[in-house]
Amino acid sequence: MVEMKVESECIGRKKALIVTALAGFIKCFLSNDIHILQNMGYEVHCAANVNHAGAECMLDYFNEMKVVFHQIDFSSNKPLSKNTFRSYIELYELFKDYKFDVIHSHTPIAGAITRFIGKKQRKKGSIMIYTVHGFYFHKKSSMKTWLLYHTIEKVMSRYSDAIITINHEDFANAKKMYCKQVYYIPGVGVDINKFEKVHINREQYREQIGIPRNAFLILAIGELSVRKNHQIIVKALAKADIPHAIFMICGNAMTTQNTKNKLETLAKKSGVDLRLMGLRDDIPQICKCADIGVMPSMREGLGLAGIEMLASGLPVIASNVQGIVDYIKEGENGYLCDPNNEDEFLSAILKLLDLEVRKIMKEKSIKSVKPFDCQFAYKRMRDIYHELLH
Repeated sequence: MVEMKVESECIGRKKALIVTALAGFIKCFLSNDIHILQNMGYEVHCAANVNHAGAECMLDYFNEMKVVFHQIDFSSNKPLSKNTFRSYIELYELFKDYKFDVIHSHTPIAGAITRFIGKKQRKKGSIMIYTVHGFYFHKKSSMKTWLLYHTIEKVMSRYSDAIITINHEDFANAKKMYCKQVYYIPGVGVDINKFEKVHINREQYREQIGIPRNAFLILAIGELSVRKNHQIIVKALAKADIPHAIFMICGNAMTTQNTKNKLETLAKKSGVDLRLMGLRDDIPQICKCADIGVMPSMREGLGLAGIEMLASGLPVIASNVQGIVDYIKEGENGYLCDPNNEDEFLSAILKLLDLEVRKIMKEKSIKSVKPFDCQFAYKRMRDIYHELLH
């Protein structure tokens, strides 16, 4: 087991463990948690799998953050696998070596394993927290999916001192489980000003990224995966005759190259101009180049990408699932569609071809995401930690 240690500032310092399946998730979503716990006097440990695409810089990140890192071979999507069995053993050994004062787990597989193995530490006084970044079951789930994942989450809630949710549907479902302390937070937040206030020469920047001046640019931000459901937009555009339409996706294939290949094949067969841009560090600028945003996910705990696009003044067409419905308001800042119905997405795209409609929605889009600013999210998470750990 790879372990990267940072010397404690003092012997006997309180210890906090943050657990998630993939290490990259920590940098993207949990830096605030690390800062808050460190400011409260905790030595912060992180347990995750660093062996995945996009995690090449994570050991440097942990070193810079003064975090003790433990390599655990979690699977992010295969609960019954060699990796899952191996991660169980590795985490069991970690809990034999360390006594943690607080254990905060994230993501379903890692969260379930952590809470089950951590029962002994909890009996000895450890505080067990679980953050739900979108339950795998939701209103539009199949009965099989609902029964399987709801049962697992409900059973594991017995071993939680607190459950934190990032959307109102999950909050309501968690309140019906065994854990008595259930919280809602607006995700990790978005730096609204970073997206709202960025200024570019739109025509010049479009030229820089290879987008014609007269193109109707449809933007999606996020990983290439089955869950993100990008193919529904390709299918919708295949039915339309929209001159100069371009569908751009900023994000990498996180699990398998096959998803990318299938999407490219579908677009070529359908005659859709698809631009896969990979990971970008200029998302605020690209948002200013786009005409509309789309987020057709099959499941979404919250969807920071949607909030980022709205903060840029883009109306967003999105799936009517989970966290997305917390901030997309039909006809005000975008449209909500059945994630399996390309005709609904097409209808919404056609409505937003009208420049005047987009202009009317711009200010409403920016205003609608103010409650999701990173300052509010940080304060809410800090308050929860202080309430639970004092």
